[in-house]
Amino acid sequence: MNYDSIRSRNESDHALQNGRAVRTPSFDTLFDLLAESRRRYALYTLLGTGDGLADVETLADEVAMWEARTDDDPITESLREEIADELREKHLPRLADADIVEYDARSDVVRYWRQPTLEEYLEHTHYKEFPDE
Repeated sequence: MNYDSIRSRNESDHALQNGRAVRTPSFDTLFDLLAESRRRYALYTLLGTGDGLADVETLADEVAMWEARTDDDPITESLREEIADELREKHLPRLADADIVEYDARSDVVRYWRQPTLEEYLEHTHYKEFPDE
């Protein structure tokens, strides 16, 4: 996977300092972002990567696995495709608009910009959704 187009961007374009977001989204924005489970699951996945980078297909696979923990529906190729399309068309643009991620549609790569306030709430939602983990 080629992440060069994401890595080579000037980080100051994203209000970053030392790889972390310096602009905190409003609470309304944060709660809106966290209201959708597929967005949360994508963020859990991105947060778990060392460099915050992932391609959309990997995110879709991971989101499907998170969903499988909460219901009995089998993970199918059509479900993965549905999730990938929804990530591309809906969730990643919404996260990018909030300066949480950068999504390069040409390479299909996503980069998560570290956001401490968001991470606090992600920790709480993860605990509430998956208390045994």
